[in-house]
Amino acid sequence: MRSNELQQKHSKVLGFLSTLMPAAIFLLILNWLFNITPLQKLQGMPLLMSLPSLLGFILAGISLKRSLGRTGKLGMVMNSILFILPFLYWTLGTVFFGA
Repeated sequence: MRSNELQQKHSKVLGFLSTLMPAAIFLLILNWLFNITPLQKLQGMPLLMSLPSLLGFILAGISLKRSLGRTGKLGMVMNSILFILPFLYWTLGTVFFGA
């Protein structure tokens, strides 16, 4: 009984971490695209930072394996979108603007 509760708590923490990582990177990408703050020293780096979202994907997978929770599912979806985003940006940028 106690082990099951501990496993669910670990699952929630892993799910929370797997959603927090892409949310922070997504905010950096929005700042880069729309110049929300004057801090633009990172330039295109936030877009490249989304590629290590595989770590968040793995954390979400472990969270879902332990217990099917909403945060694990949300983390899986957010990390999947964040992983595909740079490739989509590069492909659409090349198609529409040439290079």
